[in-house]
Amino acid sequence: MKKGVIQKVSLLCIIVAGVIIVGVVVAYAIDLKRYYNLRDPTYQEALQFIFSDQTDKNQYNQSYTYVNFANNFINNALNEGYRCGYVIIEFPETRHAIVCFNTSDNGLIFVEPQNDELVTLTTEQRLSITWRIVSEFPSILVLSLIILPLFMIISLLLLTIRQKYKRSTRD
Repeated sequence: MKKGVIQKVSLLCIIVAGVIIVGVVVAYAIDLKRYYNLRDPTYQEALQFIFSDQTDKNQYNQSYTYVNFANNFINNALNEGYRCGYVIIEFPETRHAIVCFNTSDNGLIFVEPQNDELVTLTTEQRLSITWRIVSEFPSILVLSLIILPLFMIISLLLLTIRQKYKRSTRD
C-alpha cells in the first residue's frame, strides 16, 4: 500500500473520530440539560404519573420482560421530570425488578410497572435501588467513541504491518 493511501485513510479516521467526539459532546450536553431539573414528585404527582403512564399496556413475553417494563417506566418518569429508582428484589431462587419514587411528602413508594400496583415490601426482602440521573444514550456514544477509534487504530496497524511484510518478502 502506498504512503499516500495510508495518509488518506489516517485523515479519514481522524475526521470520523472528530465527528463522533462532537456528537458525543452535543448529545451529552442535551441529555444533561434535559435531566438537570429532575425532582422527587409529591405522592399525588407520583400517583397521577402512574395512572397516566402506558408502560403497563405492553405485553410481557420472552423479548419484553420485567426489566423492559421497569426501564421504560423509568425513562417515561425521567421525561416528565421525575426522579425514579430502579429496584432489584432478591428472592432465594430468582430476582425481580420494580420501580420506586421517593416522594417529597410521603417517602418511598414502590410500583410494579407491569400493572401499576403499589407494592409493599417486607423488611426480610433484600433489595437494591439505583437512581438513574441521566439516560443511557451518552454512555452508548462514549462506548462507540472508544470502540471506533480502537478499530481504526488496529486497522492502520494491520495495514502498516502488512506493508512492511510485503516489502520484506520482496527483498
